[in-house]
Amino acid sequence: MTYLRSLFLNFLIVFFVARVMPGIHIKFYENVPNIGADILFSAALGFLNSIIVPTLVAMEVKITNLKIAIIGFLISYISFIIISIVDFGITANILGILIGGSLVWIFSFFTNYLELKHLKK
Repeated sequence: MTYLRSLFLNFLIVFFVARVMPGIHIKFYENVPNIGADILFSAALGFLNSIIVPTLVAMEVKITNLKIAIIGFLISYISFIIISIVDFGITANILGILIGGSLVWIFSFFTNYLELKHLKK
């Protein structure tokens, strides 16, 4: 799996979670200047989740599935906690944090696992 494919898939899952999952509410575009908050959030979180394996490769550390899982867990849940605290056009309650963070984390692990398998070939 190439990096761009991983980035695109991570963006799509975050966008889907932000739009469909219960506990996550997107405010109207009038509250966010020039761009929708869901697109901005999806792009930022999708980018962060897609660079886990390339960053570990650049740091020249031994990459394990556990490291990928822990880093993806931290990025996913901390991002959803931040949107529940900071109001910038998208908000999440505890249900949104748990469901959204879990789905994004699982998908992030999956895409980074495939990226790692592609790099090992």
